[in-house]
Amino acid sequence: MRWLTILGVVLILLGIAGLVIRVIPIRHTEEVARIGPVTATQTKEDNYPIPTYACVIAVLAGAVLIFADRRRV
Repeated sequence: MRWLTILGVVLILLGIAGLVIRVIPIRHTEEVARIGPVTATQTKEDNYPIPTYACVIAVLAGAVLIFADRRRV
């Protein structure tokens, strides 16, 4: 396989995964209070949505790359 075809397949797979998953959850721990040697922490979860248009563009760009690589041969 050529590198354009590989890149096209990767873009298509990432676009489809983004359409299926829709949200990326990210957890992080932050320090709430510190009293002497004792600290209190809180785990917080943020959800970052994946835009649908970005996924569709990734799938279309992958298809164009695969098509362009086939036409070059």
